[in-house]
Order: sequence, then structure tokens, then C-alpha cells
Amino acid sequence: MSIANVITLLGGLGMFLFGMAFLSESLERVAGDRLQRIIEMLTGNIFKGIFVGTLVTALIQSSSATTVMVVGFVNSGIMSLAQSVGVIMGANIGTTITAWIISLGDLSDYLMLLKPQSFAPVLLIVGVIITMAFNNKKRFYDFGGIFIGLGILFIGMLTMESSVMALRELPKFQMAFASFKNPVIGIIVGAGVTAIIQSSSASLGILQAAAATGVVTVSSAVPIVMGQNIGTCVTALISSAGANKNARRAALIHLFFNLIGTAVITTAIYLFKHFIGVPFWDNYISRSDIALFHTSFNVINTIMLLPFSNLLVALANKAVPGADDIKKTKYIDERFLSTPSLALSQTVKEIIHMAEIATENVRLTSELVLHKDKSVIDTIIEKEDVIDTLEIELTNYLTRVAEHPITSEDNRIIAGLFHTINDIERIGDHAMNIMELSKQAYDNKIEFSDSAVKELENVYECTLKILSLAVDSYRNSDVSTAQKIEPLEEVIDDLIEKLKDRHIARVSKQECAPRSSFVFLELLTNFERIGDHCSNIGVATIQRHDKKAIENIHKYLQNVHKNMDEDYKTNYEKYLKRYGI
Repeated sequence: MSIANVITLLGGLGMFLFGMAFLSESLERVAGDRLQRIIEMLTGNIFKGIFVGTLVTALIQSSSATTVMVVGFVNSGIMSLAQSVGVIMGANIGTTITAWIISLGDLSDYLMLLKPQSFAPVLLIVGVIITMAFNNKKRFYDFGGIFIGLGILFIGMLTMESSVMALRELPKFQMAFASFKNPVIGIIVGAGVTAIIQSSSASLGILQAAAATGVVTVSSAVPIVMGQNIGTCVTALISSAGANKNARRAALIHLFFNLIGTAVITTAIYLFKHFIGVPFWDNYISRSDIALFHTSFNVINTIMLLPFSNLLVALANKAVPGADDIKKTKYIDERFLSTPSLALSQTVKEIIHMAEIATENVRLTSELVLHKDKSVIDTIIEKEDVIDTLEIELTNYLTRVAEHPITSEDNRIIAGLFHTINDIERIGDHAMNIMELSKQAYDNKIEFSDSAVKELENVYECTLKILSLAVDSYRNSDVSTAQKIEPLEEVIDDLIEKLKDRHIARVSKQECAPRSSFVFLELLTNFERIGDHCSNIGVATIQRHDKKAIENIHKYLQNVHKNMDEDYKTNYEKYLKRYGI
């Protein structure tokens, strides 16, 4: 084999792998957080899991990417270990679509236009035109990436085929494929190559390129294909390193599924060959035949092991014993970083989780302020530690997302998320301030008058209401709910000012002790600040829904207050009647 042929082969392999990766990344970006929503449709129904796993993998052209996402979902607690089984099974079926695309090269000359050599350059040109023409439009740019990825993939495939074609007459090349007839060697080679390049679709493409030369027999291809299904498990196993125990178990389920399936089906095939015989065993295999066997193997394996899905979970639990690890984050996971849109979607969920904890802490302080229940202090401090940890984790996570290739739109979203994280952390800080002020009053035997206590009850009610509006609007991306926040925030500002004046008047009339003034006024200031941060979260919700709605936050808020529309006036009057003095 000449050096030129070696270089051509390696160049073709490089283009094929690059095209595969580029195609997968573009498809993931187009699908975005739809992938997450599709996967989250899961229930305990394993059949639905198989369907979703097949669909997602067919969309993104990578079973490794799907299983890595599954490991991430299990690690984040979004998906149970039992739910992961169906998705993993489906991923093995969905990944076979790539082999069918590659097998288009086997079409007859009458269908020349459907062959890769005919449409690959066209795909590449169309993709380049789209990406250049719509460089600033994310969705069109990513669609262009799909065409470019497919074009490069097929050109790489054709280059490999042409370079391997020169080897078909070499005795050593033929002997090498003859040695793969030994099932153990064939499985090891298939698993090894796939593990190295971490893509069963790519390693199957290499086998199909060799099959196009007419030197690969059925007996050589069968064990290699089965080995490739084992090798593809390496990516998920590597991904699970450092994850919690359930995530490691999910990766092992993928491995056990393919190991058991390969062992059983290999044994059945060779027993059948030995006792009955396979007439086409030594015939040369085509690209379409490889695709057919690859699909058949994974479908049969799924049908065979489907009744034993609980056994796969039990084996994984046996391999990784013990209770699962406890983590403060629920949704973010480093495995989602390769798909920034999915990572950002998970970040929003984690921010909502953080906001719920901060809201609960504000509510808990009411037990201390209004009812002098000191038993809540330790809980408030523990929750504040969680909030602080989440702030650090989320900030670091978003920083890492920003290090990946992202669009200007994603950059805008990340900037908004940073601000919201800070707002929620500040709400948590104000809850701590309220707790410390109340503890100070309790320790120093500072008493509030009945009028002051009733006023604080009213302030708590409207503060918890504005927190509820902020969290609900952000959780549901509900603009109509977000627009109710600003009228309530204005009512709170007016209320706080009046209550401060009232308290000063009480002190001057000696209805309240002078030393209570600092604590009472500082409590009111913290409630006012909480309302301000809720206002920011409401604005962030509106920005998430419509990026053009708010370009300058301060101008937006000024206009809202200055030019009250009918909805604003209606809500303002309603809240003023309910909480005003």
C-alpha cells in the first residue's frame, strides 16, 4: 500500500469523523431543549422510553450522545434508573439510522441521483450558502450546519472507499478480514476500534467502506458489528466517572445490555451455523446488508432483554452497591455542557429550585418575627448555606457554558441568568438579615406594639405574594403573571414608607419603645429590598419571553410606572385595596 493511499485513507476517515461530529452538534443545536422535553415525556412505561430513545438518537445521530445525556439526567435526579433502561435500549436502535444513510451507495445506477457521490457536493454547497447567508440567524445557521455535516460525512466516506479499493487485491488485506471470522477476534476488533473513536456509527462507516470493495464477508462482518455495540458503551462509562452512584449504574446498564445481547446472539448464531448451516455465510456482504444486520441485532436484543429490564437494574445495583450520594444541585450536570441550549434549560430549572428555597426561608422568618419560634433558626441557616452553594455552582456552571461555542442569543440569555441568580441570592441574604434582626430583638427583650405586629403581618403577606408571583412567572415563563409584579411592588414601596412614618409617630408618642425603632425600620427595609429583587425577576421573565420587549431595564420600569396601562391600574388598585393602609 503506497503512502499516498494511507494519507488518502486517513484524510477520508478524518473527514468522515468531522462530518459526523459536525452533523451531530448541528442537530443538537437545532433540537435544543426540545431533546430534554422529549426525554421528560417519560413515565414508568418502558415502551415509551424505547420510543423516545430511538427518536432522540435518530435525530442527533449518536447513541453515545443520548446515553451521556441519560447519565446526566440520572445524575441530576430528573430520570430514575428504571426509566433510563428504555431510553438506552431505544438509543441502540436509533443509532442504526446512520448505517442506512451510508448504505444509499448501494442503490442501482437507475437511482444515481440518490447516491452519495451525486448529492454529497450539493449538500455541502447548500450548507455553505445557508450558513453564509444567515450567519446572524441561529436557527438557519444550524440548519446549514446539518447540510455541511452530511456533505463532509459522505465525501469522507467516498474518500475512504476509494483508498480502500486499492487494497482489495492485496493478500494481506484479504487475510486480515479472513481472521475476523473468529468471533472472539472480530468482537474485540469491533469493540476496540469503536472505543478508540467513541462512535459506533463511525466505526460502522469504516466497515461499510471496506465492504464496498467487495472483500468483507458475512462471517467477518457479523462479529465486528456486535463488537461495535460493546465499544460504544465506553463514552457513557467515561462520562459517568465522578458522577453519583445512580449515574454510574445507568452507564453500566448500557454496558450490560450490549454485553448480554452480544453473548446470547453470538452463541445462537454460531450454534445455528454449526448444526443447521448458513448458506450465505462466506458470501461478500454489502453496505445495505451491514445496516440490516446492525438494525436486526439491536431490535432483537431489545425484544429479548425487554422482559428482563428489572434484572439489568439489579445487576447495576449489585455492581455499584450502597446508597446514592447527596448533592445540593438537582438539575445541572457537566454532561449537558456539550449541548449549551440543554445546559441553559437545566440552569433555569436549578435557578427556580434556588428561588423556591429562598422563598421558603422568607416564610420561615415569619415564624420567628411574628411568633417568636426560635426553632426555625437552624433551618434558615441550613437553607441559606444551600442558596450560597447553588449560587457558586450556578455561576461556575454558566461560566463553563459560555466557554463553549454559543450564539449571541445564548450569550444574552446567560447574562440574564447571572442577574437572576444574584437577585435570588440577595433575597436569601435579606431573609438572613430578617432572622438576625428578629433574634437580636428576642435576645434583647425588644417588644413590638400590637399595631406594629399587625403591620408586620400585612407586610409578610404582600411580600410572600410578590415572591410567589416572581417564582411562578419565572417557572412558567408567564408574562401575564410577571406583569402583576410591578403594581404590587409599587404598593409595597408606598406601604413601607407609610409604616416607617407610623412607627416613628408611635415612638414619639411613647407607644413603642425607642430601642425598637432600629429593628422595626431595618425589617421594613429588608422587605422593601425583597420586593425590588422580585421586580428584577419579573423583568427577566419578560425578557426571556421577548428579547426586544426590554432593551433598557431602568427605562422600561420608568415607562411602566409613568404610563400605566389598564391592566397595571387594575392590578394596582386590587393590591392597594388588599394591602394598603
